Amino acid sequence: MQITHRLLFTGALSLSAVLATAQDKNALTTEKDYQEASRAAYKNNNSSKGDSLVEVAIARFPKGAFARNDFYNKQVNKQMPSAEKLKVYNKWIKAFPEPKDSPDIVYDYARSGISWSYAEENNPKQNQAWINKIKSQEYRAVIEVHDGTRFLGHKDTVTAEKLIRAGVADAEKSYPLSKNPMAKGDYYYALNALSTLLYHERKYAEALQYASMIYNGGGNRDKADVKKNYALLLAANNKPDSALLLLTELISSGEADNEVKTKLPAIYASAKGSDAGYAAFAAELEATMRIHIQDRVKKELLSETAPVFTLKDLDGNTVSTADLKGKILVLDFWATWCGPCKRSFPAMQKTVNKYKNDPNVKFLFIDTWERVADPSKDVKKFIGDNNYTFQVLLDDKTTGVVSQFKVRGIPAKFIIDGAGNTRFKLTGFSGGDDAAVEELSAMIEMIR
Repeated sequence: MQITHRLLFTGALSLSAVLATAQDKNALTTEKDYQEASRAAYKNNNSSKGDSLVEVAIARFPKGAFARNDFYNKQVNKQMPSAEKLKVYNKWIKAFPEPKDSPDIVYDYARSGISWSYAEENNPKQNQAWINKIKSQEYRAVIEVHDGTRFLGHKDTVTAEKLIRAGVADAEKSYPLSKNPMAKGDYYYALNALSTLLYHERKYAEALQYASMIYNGGGNRDKADVKKNYALLLAANNKPDSALLLLTELISSGEADNEVKTKLPAIYASAKGSDAGYAAFAAELEATMRIHIQDRVKKELLSETAPVFTLKDLDGNTVSTADLKGKILVLDFWATWCGPCKRSFPAMQKTVNKYKNDPNVKFLFIDTWERVADPSKDVKKFIGDNNYTFQVLLDDKTTGVVSQFKVRGIPAKFIIDGAGNTRFKLTGFSGGDDAAVEELSAMIEMIR
């Protein structure tokens, strides 16, 4: 939940007006003037000019909104233990008291950071106390679901269910009145979180009610997780025919995860009355998935010159992509704290195994954006504990390879041909391992 000046001040003045105003320092007399000028600069993608205006505004108005947000970004909006977080928060709130008559969402952002620290520490009492301090009902709903999922990670389903139910209730009340275009989506996300939790608690009938509200009520029924949750709940509520139809769609399109694959045989047998013909049915789905992925991959083909870089691996060896010219390179940018990165690794290991005897295909796993000064020890432990055979390279602010590739989110994968051109880009991870292996394989084979 990073808050930046660019997010807080976005609007639409002409770039020429901004540049003229910025050059005439006397024209900028109030903080509002700087807000308008920086807003227009960011709106017109002139980040350097916008950042420069923000810096001047912070210096000229040390008690203003720019200075407050700068303090928040640099000191408050960081992951840290709750005791440390409270000290920084109190220092910030003393320097920039919260207005009583005009609520500002940045203060709710700060309070949610403290509630999250308590969720991390598995302290439901203090977590709830700080959630209660969040004034915006719409934003509180988001945080209740967010923190509730963290308590799930602690296996505290009682607290998790309480928070997620509260999130659903707050979202249901607030989203019809909201001007935020994402509010309705947040409501359906809360419903999906509750439905998924109830499913795992075997409260199938109630879980299906919420899943049906999402799937049949405009809650983005084409999303894989929505369709999967609804299908599994149909099966759990003795409706295997309808469940099998949806799961067939998921598998055929390559969107099914490993849970779907595991539960498919039993759902098939329940729908058909026996498991007769299942092998042929599954093989046909796999063939359809393969064709679907290959067709999709063809549409994603591109050609961009890839940056050439040099990094050290975990053993201190220097690796340069200049020395790998002629080989197909699969780059995977990741971090030890990144859940989707780690969820993708079993599929990546399968792909590495598939091409381990192919001298013309090289996989490089680039660890980046770590939150500690020297991540090598943690990275080595993670790779070793999971028995991955990856060659891991270490990227940091000094080397900045992740910036050269203009990565905005991880996991991010780049498939580069032998001539040094990026031919495919992938961000995030969803679906199952088999589909991921098939997708990467199709990309590799297409650019040989």
